[in-house]
Amino acid sequence: MSRARNASHVYTTAPNLAQAAQRLTWSWDDERRQQWATDRVRAAQRLAELRAEHQQLLASIPPDVTDQIDRLRKQQDVLEKDLADLRKGAGRWANTPVRTSYEDLRVASRSHEENLRRVLDPHRGLLARHRGRGSLTTSADALQAAERAWQRTTEPHARLLEGERSRFAAQIVELEDARQARADFVKTHPELIDHINQRHRAIEAQQASSRRPALSPRRLQPRRR
Repeated sequence: MSRARNASHVYTTAPNLAQAAQRLTWSWDDERRQQWATDRVRAAQRLAELRAEHQQLLASIPPDVTDQIDRLRKQQDVLEKDLADLRKGAGRWANTPVRTSYEDLRVASRSHEENLRRVLDPHRGLLARHRGRGSLTTSADALQAAERAWQRTTEPHARLLEGERSRFAAQIVELEDARQARADFVKTHPELIDHINQRHRAIEAQQASSRRPALSPRRLQPRRR
């Protein structure tokens, strides 16, 4: 501007004319050039360029699927617990026909075990053991009926849950392969990681520069001309 032959125009940003005039009185120094509107625009453009470059470099690396694997494993744990509850009529199955059929099965199983113990008891007489064999046959039939009823009640739910378990397992295997592929890629492209880290540091530096508070005008001495 010192070599201008005609009019020169200076632009600054301020909420009112008084502050604009005040800023112009202390922004002439070269150390305060970042306060000018054009420099702020350039800084914002540079930051946008750095972020775009950073994103492009990140996009060239296979994505990190660790979070997806962790999420699937948690879902898998919940599913396994649900399957265990289904077999016992517990959890969300407590107040359903599943629980009723499970209790019927337990009663039939205990009755059959008791009849079997009586038949095999050597201290019982022949007549008692003969009667016990008849009760054993009856309890065996009741146990089989209870088992069939329990299977009919639980099988549809078990089929769905086991299908989900297989699907989770297949997805985890696929994601594990993807994670290994990413690790191999990173290992064989160290220069790319260096570029990404350089862009990241440049972005942090640019942001820190933009956030740096302005010095008080009273501490700056305008240059005499």
